[in-house]
Amino acid sequence: MMDRQEEMLIDALVRVDDLGDIAPAEVQDPMTMVLRQRALLADLMRWDDYRGRYVLTGTGRRRIAARQRPQSSVIPFGRRPEGKDKSRRA
Repeated sequence: MMDRQEEMLIDALVRVDDLGDIAPAEVQDPMTMVLRQRALLADLMRWDDYRGRYVLTGTGRRRIAARQRPQSSVIPFGRRPEGKDKSRRA
């Protein structure tokens, strides 16, 4: 299970993909600024001069996609019954 900070970062990345930034420019909330800085330092998003907004990098897109995958589990292999195993060897 993901912790709360990771969930907030993923939600912020989704907003970057939709809106072009984590929050509107007039929002100067400290948490918004921290999320923006974390995403930039982790190379999850970058500023695009041509578009004039933030865009996700490949790493950021993979981070979003990883959240949507179901959690995997390990399934142990069962052993064959003794009778069948001996007949194959003979």
